Amino acid sequence: MALTVKTGLLHFLNPSIENLKILTIESALYLPKLRELMPNAEIYAVVEDEDVAEFPEYMELNIHWTFLNYLETPLPYEYEFFDYIIGEHALELAANTKDMASGISFYLKPTGYFLSTFTNVRYWKVIQGLMKGDYRFLDRKPYSKQDYTRLLASSFYKDVVFAPQKHYAPDGFIEKLTSIGFENYGDDLETEIWMTKAAKSTPEILALKQMYTQEDRRILATLLHRLEYDINIMENTKSLYKLCSEKFIFAAYVVDFIQQAVLEQDRLFANIIPALDELGLSSWADELVDEMADRLVYDTRITTIEKWKNRITGQYKVNEHSGRRIKDCKNEKGFSPDKTIAFITCTNNAFWYDEALIYLDELIVPDGYGVEIIAVHDAKSMCEGYNRAMSMTSAKYKVYFHQDCFIVNDNIISEMLSIFKDKEIGAIGTIGCRNLPASGIWWDGMRVYGRVIHACEAESVVDSEVQRPTEEFIQVEAVDGLCIVTQQDTKWREDLFDGWHFYDVSQCKELARRGFKTVVPRQDNCWCIHCPKEKPLDKAYKGYNKIFLKEYGKELNPEI
Repeated sequence: MALTVKTGLLHFLNPSIENLKILTIESALYLPKLRELMPNAEIYAVVEDEDVAEFPEYMELNIHWTFLNYLETPLPYEYEFFDYIIGEHALELAANTKDMASGISFYLKPTGYFLSTFTNVRYWKVIQGLMKGDYRFLDRKPYSKQDYTRLLASSFYKDVVFAPQKHYAPDGFIEKLTSIGFENYGDDLETEIWMTKAAKSTPEILALKQMYTQEDRRILATLLHRLEYDINIMENTKSLYKLCSEKFIFAAYVVDFIQQAVLEQDRLFANIIPALDELGLSSWADELVDEMADRLVYDTRITTIEKWKNRITGQYKVNEHSGRRIKDCKNEKGFSPDKTIAFITCTNNAFWYDEALIYLDELIVPDGYGVEIIAVHDAKSMCEGYNRAMSMTSAKYKVYFHQDCFIVNDNIISEMLSIFKDKEIGAIGTIGCRNLPASGIWWDGMRVYGRVIHACEAESVVDSEVQRPTEEFIQVEAVDGLCIVTQQDTKWREDLFDGWHFYDVSQCKELARRGFKTVVPRQDNCWCIHCPKEKPLDKAYKGYNKIFLKEYGKELNPEI
């Protein structure tokens, strides 16, 4: 019998005889129907009340019980263990919903799903209560559909499906709400509860992960990104073809991979097709072009495919980098401090840092300027490492960047020098908030500006652009530490932040104390690709948050 919405979150499940692993979190009412649907599944249940396990309806279901308060105690399971996690209202009850959402995601397999519900803040009865000044009936945190989507997206979920549970309003009430400006798309005002099914991977990315090893996919992504950003085009095209030949990676798969993992597809094809022609591999180039042409209906990020399809072999030449690049002048000496740019990184991973240096080598250096590259090993903290690097150079301009941050805008030096013509600017960051909220956490701010390309996994890429400044830059209160450029030195507060958090926001506040501004540029060409590994929030984060608020809390001017 087909399931209906009346079955709650089980609406998203189909009967299966597979040996799936399923966890319910304070959702024991689902267990009898869940066992009926999944007779061979290993079912785990987390509840705080031990008496629940003794209820007669659960006695014969073969459930693995765990008794704890999930809001206060970490779940005692291996990461990537479950196919499904079911938690009605699990996020609404948490003090920090983002921590809870991302924490749950790590217990899911890459192919897993999180099923949850939330109270719709736009439900007519919620609005009616608030109109009367009554909010006490809300026993949990409500969300709009858009806010919940953003919460899940920021917590490592890649795809979300919604289903409504409705409760219709009295005659005329919805009309009253719409007449005063409330929109009612999809009967949202009469949706009491939204049910959600959130996936760890989109179907397209999941298909990519099911073929070839994780290492092969990582190498494929590395080569494609280098070609996307004009890095050693001939050399990396040869390496790409060799990889695909040795690992039997067929053209259709490469194109599917490009569609998920490459942002600037026109730029990639402008590099790879002429290179393949020059290498005598035009037949493989034709396969790639034909496969991409077949997919144009699904992807609008490439507009030049007909040009490559109709080309004459050898018509287009490889456009390797020219001009004065860091790789050409990094050993030059004798530049004055105000004509020197130091690139500073704390590193403990040679793979990521070596890759970052490949991109760094290709940056354009204006005539008359010199560069220094400083790697700090065995840093005790980010602040300690950056202070150590600061003592090693007299360069006026310093670019502090993470080891897994690839600077892909080869004009970044000229752009930062243009911004620094304003001598009141102390620092530039790629993304940050106009005003810090009371929490001191920049991404919680109301107005967030900037742009970063995120490639947290080999098979996907996300252009994480929020608001774009209309002018060359916009002043903000704080920025993220993945890439911070300075023209004013001030000590990083290693006396307060002896770990890896809040060093960046603290530095912005220290510069402000000295009268200097922090800004975010308008990035028509994105400055950086960030490749952080998805992981739970460090337990030490909240401690440093408290330290930050104790030191700077009275200096904050939150917008709400």
